[in-house]
Amino acid sequence: MGSASGHSAADVQGKSLAEVFPGVVRGRLSSAIAAALDSGVSSLLTHALHPLLFPLKTRSGRTLLHDVTVSAVGDGPGATCLINVFDVTMAVRRERYLRDRQNARYDAVVASAPDVILTLDGDGVIRFANRAAAIHFGYSEQELIGMSAVLLFEPEGAWIDTWRAVLNDETPQPVELVVHRKDGSLSYFEVSASRWQDDSHVFVTAILRDINERRAVNAALRLSEEQSRAAAAALAELNLTLEQRVQERTTQLLKVEEALRQSQKMEAIGQLTGGIAHDFNNLLQGIVGALNMVQKRVAEGRISEVDRFLKGALTSAERASALTHRLLAFSRRQPVDPRPVDVNQLIGTMEELLRRSIGEKVRMQIVRGSGLWLVRCDANQMENALLNLAINARDAMPDGGTLTIASSNRALDVHEASIRDLEPGEHVCVTISDTGVGMPPDVQARAFDPFYTTKPIGQGTGLGLSMIYGFIRQSGGSVRIASEVGIGTTIEICLPRFDGTLEPKVASEAGPGAPQPANNEVVLVVEDEDMVRLLVVEVLKDLGYHALEASDGPTGLRILQSSQRIDLLVTDIGLPDINGRQIADAARAQRSKLKVLFMTGYAESAASGEFLEAGMQIISKPFAMDKLAAKIREMIDNSFDRASR
Repeated sequence: MGSASGHSAADVQGKSLAEVFPGVVRGRLSSAIAAALDSGVSSLLTHALHPLLFPLKTRSGRTLLHDVTVSAVGDGPGATCLINVFDVTMAVRRERYLRDRQNARYDAVVASAPDVILTLDGDGVIRFANRAAAIHFGYSEQELIGMSAVLLFEPEGAWIDTWRAVLNDETPQPVELVVHRKDGSLSYFEVSASRWQDDSHVFVTAILRDINERRAVNAALRLSEEQSRAAAAALAELNLTLEQRVQERTTQLLKVEEALRQSQKMEAIGQLTGGIAHDFNNLLQGIVGALNMVQKRVAEGRISEVDRFLKGALTSAERASALTHRLLAFSRRQPVDPRPVDVNQLIGTMEELLRRSIGEKVRMQIVRGSGLWLVRCDANQMENALLNLAINARDAMPDGGTLTIASSNRALDVHEASIRDLEPGEHVCVTISDTGVGMPPDVQARAFDPFYTTKPIGQGTGLGLSMIYGFIRQSGGSVRIASEVGIGTTIEICLPRFDGTLEPKVASEAGPGAPQPANNEVVLVVEDEDMVRLLVVEVLKDLGYHALEASDGPTGLRILQSSQRIDLLVTDIGLPDINGRQIADAARAQRSKLKVLFMTGYAESAASGEFLEAGMQIISKPFAMDKLAAKIREMIDNSFDRASR
């Protein structure tokens, strides 16, 4: 007992508790002793940190805090009590110190909080208000303490609903609240409240956040929206007026633009016809001059000198033929023979020709795309296009370089297709790239113009790229140029994918070489140009065919509607009155298996691959006579189904 009270056991032996600790045996301690003696149950009077700790005065005169427990020893009249006294002075002082520090820190946070913090009792009376409450409400903190909340908040509406919900131990959502300030003005807050309890008392802590600025901003926004709607209505009316004026101005501009376009068109036509006239005059000079010399040498009996002039005339004529084909290709009016084409296979058959054409200084590499799709185009025209592009690349690399021909499948999306002026979908692209001198922007912009060339006079007509452009566009594709001076040029050709299959090649039963003699076959020639008809008929007779001729459509149609045997109809397309296709259709009404060979120098309808039906083919003027003979022999010898397209 000495450590707790400073008394030794001998000092307190036989003394009462009141004698040892005067004034202690009263109140709860007396009650606890009596209860322990009656029931025999230990009674815990207090514990550390409890506000009713016993202050006991020790022998030295110090007053210390003690934790006291009472335990019963024995039962009945002879029962005694065991009282344990524990010194908890230091523990209580330490806990009180820490609690005071924590409360001070909490009070500092609450006092400095920007939001209003109130504590109300269960009757709605304010028991605590922080500094922000005094600032926002206009009352001092002392004036707020003891004030009923209904004097501050509107008694009806949001506060009453929130108050009832909190007292029912619910957690309501934050709501807007109207507060009456001391000066009579109104202020707006967003309130959150929660309920807590201390012993038997219920309290509510309410936190109010100032939303006056937010409400002002929202009001300004609503006003702005209303003003915007009014402005939009005024703008719509103004736009209507402006739109009418724009339409009027657009109509005027379109008229001016149309006049300018006509002027530019006439200028372009002038340049085009000037270029055609220049080239054709040169070619005609070669033909006319050569024929004059032939006539003169024949008259003089110098027959041995005729051959070289005839060759010169033929060369000029062939160049004139090539020129017209290029013009038709550029205008997309050339007769084409579109068939399914495997571009990789086509490039393979041309590889040796291409290597010979570009020379030894230029290295050629071919990159074939795997699983390449088919396209539908005129294979001969495609070969000519690739050959022309390879030669152009060679000319752009006078000191040597690399020519690359690559093929690939491309699925063009909307954007990629639009920049190529194509429909989105699957295409086959062929690129021809060189490491040559490249093109400056102004040359690149005009590269596809007819008769425009950067080559010296006499080294090209300037129709090569324009011919390729026309052929590719006529085949439903696109061609683009990308070039940089000193780096090189890349030309990309894109053609739509063909979903069909390759057609088997149809070879003449006569085999390679010169056309075989005829077997009394009858060929009807319908041609309104006397000289052309004469030449065709003479060639047919020389080859052993029985030739019938008609100078116009009605005459030819009468022959076809007779009982005359006819194995093949050879007709010009561009006939007056009744054209060649109409003759063929009328004849086939009676002769369903009649084979037809169309001749054409220019026919817009024949430029489409849909022009030809089964058993029909086409040959373009001017043509070599041996080519005409081979075509006739092929059509006559092959069955209708094999010749069908």
